[in-house]
Amino acid sequence: MNVETFTDLSFGTNCYLVWKEGSNKAVLIDAGPATRSILDFLERNGLELEAILLTHGHPDHVVGAAEISETTGAPIYIHETDARMIQLMPPTILSMLGIDEIKFPDNYRSIDDGDVLKIAGMEIIVLHTPGHSPGSVSFHVDNAVFDGDLIFRNSIGRTDFPGGDFEQLARSAKEKIFSLPPDTKIYPGHMGPTTVGWEKRTNPFLLGV
Repeated sequence: MNVETFTDLSFGTNCYLVWKEGSNKAVLIDAGPATRSILDFLERNGLELEAILLTHGHPDHVVGAAEISETTGAPIYIHETDARMIQLMPPTILSMLGIDEIKFPDNYRSIDDGDVLKIAGMEIIVLHTPGHSPGSVSFHVDNAVFDGDLIFRNSIGRTDFPGGDFEQLARSAKEKIFSLPPDTKIYPGHMGPTTVGWEKRTNPFLLGV
């Protein structure tokens, strides 16, 4: 499995293009401000985008979704709860983040816990992992999990935004991520990659959960 990371300089948000070795079909996990870099990479490498998978609805993870979807024709997948959050996002919050508006299509595809997406020759398991936001999900692909703003390397996602809940986040980490094999690679929404085993042993926010 190939993974190409795009990290924007404004929020430090990671977006991931994922595709099987030898295939030209890919999925994008999260769509932050690095829109042009993602589209250029697709064109330069002859990759066809099959889907845009959103881990949650915060602006730094979704602001590029509509443009990338319109350009490539790839459908957007997101948990229904966070899709509604995007649609009801107050303009004051966007202006605080330096974002004029978020265009988000009505024809997104809703996903939930346990869904198995067969896209671009891959089997992608949806894990509902709330805590950072009510509709946060993680995507388990082969021996990797893309967990958005759930677990970072020796850290966790914020829980002080509306809808955030530390107890829920800790439960999601324990039940959905720490139950995976210890060598499973975690690709987080911010910072560098890590593994399930490392975070289970050393993450100071999640010790003993």
